[in-house]
Amino acid sequence: MKFLKIFLLSVFLLSLFSCGSDDDICIGGEATPRMKLKFKTKSTGKMKTLDSLYVKVNYGNGWLPVVAKAKVDSVFIPLRVDESPFTEILVGVKKAEINSKVKVNYTTATQYVSPACGIKKIYENVTAQLEVSDAVIDLEQNQTQITDENKTHLFLLF
Repeated sequence: MKFLKIFLLSVFLLSLFSCGSDDDICIGGEATPRMKLKFKTKSTGKMKTLDSLYVKVNYGNGWLPVVAKAKVDSVFIPLRVDESPFTEILVGVKKAEINSKVKVNYTTATQYVSPACGIKKIYENVTAQLEVSDAVIDLEQNQTQITDENKTHLFLLF
């Protein structure tokens, strides 16, 4: 009888401590990456900090505001995660004038991350077009793939 109690206690303790591992929680930022935008002055090519920035994105069901910041030198924009091959972005430096339109084209692929995080989208063959120029004068492509958020993907020239 004593052997049975020790056996059951050891099985219980073993099962209790064997369930927890680091990959059971998705905490390392392994989600689908956002596009990183930075800003430059067109005439000088130097980095620029904007006094204010307003960004709206069309995710397929109308324009949604995603950024409204003051004193900003970069922003992260989530791209569409459905099967659409592009994301449309409106940019402005005044809330009443969000008129510059950027269309970001890409192909998507999926990448397995872990049991807890599942699958993330990565964006390949990324190109951007300035469809309507207003506050944004031009674009400068820096990366053609969006696999993480460490590098700047696109520069907006003001």
